[in-house]
Amino acid sequence: MSENDIDENLDDEASDSLVANDEYQAGAIVRVKVTNFVTYEEAEFHPGPNLNMVIGPNGTGKSSLVCAICLGLGYGPSHLGRAQKVGEFVKHGKDDATIEIELQRRPADAHNHIIKVRITRDGDKRKWWINNRENSLKAVQNLTRELGIQVDNLCQFLPQDRVAEFAGLNPVELLHHTQRAAAPEEMLAWHEQLKSFRKEEKALQLQLETDQEALKNQMARQENLRGDVERLKERQQIQERVSLLERTVPFIEYAEARKKHYHHKERKQEAQRRLKGLERQVEPTMRAVNAKQHYQSQIEAVVTERKKDVEIAERAADIALKKIDDVDAEITQILQTRRAEIEGNKKRKQDLDRIRAKIRDMEARLQNAPPIFDPESWNSRIVSYNFLLFTYTLRLK
Repeated sequence: MSENDIDENLDDEASDSLVANDEYQAGAIVRVKVTNFVTYEEAEFHPGPNLNMVIGPNGTGKSSLVCAICLGLGYGPSHLGRAQKVGEFVKHGKDDATIEIELQRRPADAHNHIIKVRITRDGDKRKWWINNRENSLKAVQNLTRELGIQVDNLCQFLPQDRVAEFAGLNPVELLHHTQRAAAPEEMLAWHEQLKSFRKEEKALQLQLETDQEALKNQMARQENLRGDVERLKERQQIQERVSLLERTVPFIEYAEARKKHYHHKERKQEAQRRLKGLERQVEPTMRAVNAKQHYQSQIEAVVTERKKDVEIAERAADIALKKIDDVDAEITQILQTRRAEIEGNKKRKQDLDRIRAKIRDMEARLQNAPPIFDPESWNSRIVSYNFLLFTYTLRLK
């Protein structure tokens, strides 16, 4: 089936649904149509406005209808407890499957809502339409939530593979799911608010009991501390008296210090008078001492200048001594050079004497000269001899 055929069928069915049956409650399933879905090649169901029962032998597709309702309303395979991928619900040998669900309109809606999904085996993909318009999964989920459809609530949608999970719900969870399925949304908010109030009440009650116990303990402790409080009050009175006495101590100390002040003042005046008398007596001696101190300071200035001059002279003497040492070293080197030249001259003179003696000897020999040596003839004779020797050696080989 092509997408154009799907769109045309949706147009026809949407127009047929403009006039809805008011016997159905808002959000009730009016029609379910499946194509190439699990065991169905093509089937269409029209549930009634009241209790609907699907009866048949095993394998005739009862659970497949439940799966189609779950998947067609925007929920996943996890709410069925069966296959993990939606592509596994496509009929064997087919590439894709379609589910179309018509839901009863609300009083404010113009017509019923038709949700259509196409499941593609390859890639495990789903494509959605709402009232013949392509849409998203999120839009489908928003629509079902607005219509009060709760496939994820076991009290509203219970497939057989999740019966054990339903049986394992505790009373609190069962009440919560029942309220979601049967009560309006504001009741859930009221229930949550009631639980919050109850939690706060328990906390306040526990705090009250804790405070009462603490008050009881504090009262018992207060009774036990009554004697300590009396002793503390008595101690406080004693401390106040001590503090009062301590405040009077400075006055007594001031009077004593005042007496000592006047006494020491009189002693100071007496000492000053004695000091002036002694100063008058030692004044000539002090003048002589001051004069000697002045003379000493002058001598010290002269000595300091003389020490500076001596230090300058010593530095100059050190420089002169260093120059003398350098000159002595230079003289020593010159003397060594002169001695070396004298020894060289003596040796050259001896060599000259030997050369002269040799010359005289050679002149004497020249007077008795030997036969003249002809090098060219001797060279030719040596070459001939070597050639004959080489030829003879080749013959021997």
